[in-house]
Amino acid sequence: MAPSDKNKQRLAFVGMRGLPPDLPGAGGGERETDAKTRRLAARGYEVTVYCRDSYIKDPPADYEGVKLIGLPVLSTNAGMETLSHTFLATLHAVFKDTADVINLHGMGNGLFLPLVKIGRKKSVVYMDGIDWERPKWGKFARFLLKYGAASAMRWADYVYVDNVTSQEQFAQIFKRQPEVITLGADLWENPGNDALEPLGLQSQNYILFVGMLRPDKGVNLLVEAYRDLETDIPLVIVGENPDDPAYVANLKARSDSRVKFLGYRYGEEARQLFANCLIYVQPSVMEGNSPALMSAMACGRCVVVNGIDQNRETIGDAGIAFQAGDVDDLRQNLEHLLSDPDRIQTLGSRARERITSVYNWERVVDQLEEVFSLFE
Repeated sequence: MAPSDKNKQRLAFVGMRGLPPDLPGAGGGERETDAKTRRLAARGYEVTVYCRDSYIKDPPADYEGVKLIGLPVLSTNAGMETLSHTFLATLHAVFKDTADVINLHGMGNGLFLPLVKIGRKKSVVYMDGIDWERPKWGKFARFLLKYGAASAMRWADYVYVDNVTSQEQFAQIFKRQPEVITLGADLWENPGNDALEPLGLQSQNYILFVGMLRPDKGVNLLVEAYRDLETDIPLVIVGENPDDPAYVANLKARSDSRVKFLGYRYGEEARQLFANCLIYVQPSVMEGNSPALMSAMACGRCVVVNGIDQNRETIGDAGIAFQAGDVDDLRQNLEHLLSDPDRIQTLGSRARERITSVYNWERVVDQLEEVFSLFE
């Protein structure tokens, strides 16, 4: 969509690590912010993204039409890093007047909505799920996250989630129903496969997982299921978790020589890994719209997911959901798929069609424009 002649609002995005979305430590939050902000800038909005100096020291002033501002973090603790940076970024956006609308990513950042109100800015908060239930958080962090969500429901001008299941959960807990604006996925041209050989991989001959290696992603379920799977097709695990090396070490200790841990992979290399896998597995025990899962679907890959409601909502009838948390059921589903290449191909085609029809980034940004029009 071409930029409008109409003077549109200034938008600030706060709460993620920053841009570009292909630096070490980047995750789904960086990828979805990249997709949204580049398109909003192309439509004529003045868009600012606040970046953490722990992620990128000297961000370019302009990134594909998006203004990047780097600010420090006040703590290197995983949870407090986010809150401290959001505090500084919100102060900057309010008192330096860099935006008309401040977009906060994540429920914990709802703690700073009173600052937004004091600055007479409009606020939009995006939350992807009941974050305080993630196993990685301690008691105090869970309290802050739940309080942040309550603050968002009370103070934000607009709150949205990316799936219906989370919408219903938040409505039940807080008696205010957020709206639903899903994420999307890019439909890539075939990126080739030249990056695979140096990794010891062959196209259409590996099972893939991409994401942070932490308990809520359920990678341990996948490792256990694969360990008892009789196949020479390797399992490729892309991701890291520098905040919990013991969990990563445990995953590796429970794996056999068929499992390849590749650490972080970005850019063209990541695209090739998605596009050439035989099966993509999303074993997460907590999730919203998973950017990694939808990337695999957009590449026409056969996907298998943990059967929690959010994952089932994302795949519809375009993939396989194993019984939630059931390692044996995951193993059996993989076993059946590996013996049925026609089904793998059929499900891959359905997955790409679902992304095209349901999870389209241009449609997502159309919905965001409708939100911003409420504040004109």
